[in-house]
Amino acid sequence: MTGATSARAGLGGVGAATIFSALSGYAVLFVAARSLGAERYDIFAVYWAAFFALTGIVNGLMHETTRAVHAARAEGRGPAQAGGARPTIAACLIGGAVAVVVLASSPLWAEDLVPQSTGLGVGLLALAIASFALQAALSGALSGSGRWGHYAVLLAVDAGLRLVVALAAVWLGAPEVGLLIATVCGSLTWLLLVCSSPAARAALRLRADVAPGPFFARIAQAMFAASATAALVVGFPVLLKAAATDEDPAMLGGLILAVTLTRAPLLVPLTSFQNAIVVHFADRRASGAKALALPVAAVLGVAAAGAAAAWAVGPPILAFMGEGFEVPGPVLALLTMASGTTAALFLSGSAALAHEVHGSYVLGWWAATLASLGLLLVPLDLTSRTVLALSAGPLLGLGWHAVAIAWTRRSR
Repeated sequence: MTGATSARAGLGGVGAATIFSALSGYAVLFVAARSLGAERYDIFAVYWAAFFALTGIVNGLMHETTRAVHAARAEGRGPAQAGGARPTIAACLIGGAVAVVVLASSPLWAEDLVPQSTGLGVGLLALAIASFALQAALSGALSGSGRWGHYAVLLAVDAGLRLVVALAAVWLGAPEVGLLIATVCGSLTWLLLVCSSPAARAALRLRADVAPGPFFARIAQAMFAASATAALVVGFPVLLKAAATDEDPAMLGGLILAVTLTRAPLLVPLTSFQNAIVVHFADRRASGAKALALPVAAVLGVAAAGAAAAWAVGPPILAFMGEGFEVPGPVLALLTMASGTTAALFLSGSAALAHEVHGSYVLGWWAATLASLGLLLVPLDLTSRTVLALSAGPLLGLGWHAVAIAWTRRSR
């Protein structure tokens, strides 16, 4: 098998693993909804969102490790060559630092985020994020060195382990604690792979193309950029919980589940193929912000079609998910339309990256996140605030990106 053929096969495996990971994630959400019901679902959903928001931030380490390892290999550097930073050392330091922040800050949020089994929930979160930092480093090293087959295995085992633990928790009659464990258990996948694969162990010995100082600086930039996306996308249920301290738990649980399900059809494909979207806009840089018009119109059109479907079939789907999940069709339609603006923000962010305005990319995402948080605090009912936040907040970031792209093109 030639190198190109092997790479294509490996990337195909990554695609299959990505699909399996997404389906497994939704299966865990379904198991949680069916076993917990609407009144207890919000506790699990917010914990799930908090963990994946943290891993989304730490994934900045993965992105920079991928770039650095690939660049080092392109320059012909071997794993033992001195000078280049060791991503594994960076992962240990970053994972430990984030875990300490989680533990130190826990008195401020733990009882609200994990009202039951608080100590266990905080401990699991801290240990899991420390472990996930090494998983991020391994993922980056595998990707940067072209070991796509092993990377696909890492993705699939991570998702499969989470689903197996969730099913076991429900079967054993301990869904509350078991689903907390299921949320974080995938962060140990790197250890399973390292123990069973010489290629994975070799990947952990690879070095970056730059010294430790510049490597840490670039990781910090990448993590700051990743935090913007993580806060608004996977972390939104945490923001929603924080803004709904006096709301009925059943209503909050149903709303969180509705937000998750209505956003997924657009956001999952866009996040999976963001690199390809960046390339699409890079090939059309001469058109500037005008290149955004057709893709944005397309995702908004898909959102409109989805809104009509959500109005008609959404309520029975939620009822099937579990007892007490009651969200009216019109609300589901509005949430689905709102997902279109977040999808449009993904597109504008990818265009900003293609035009190499990285600072504006990050600022646009943070503008959208802060605007959404502010709109969650306006004096309206929670459903109206949620729809307004998810609709209008991303539009501010989209506008920021479009202006930055137009200004950059004019300056060149």
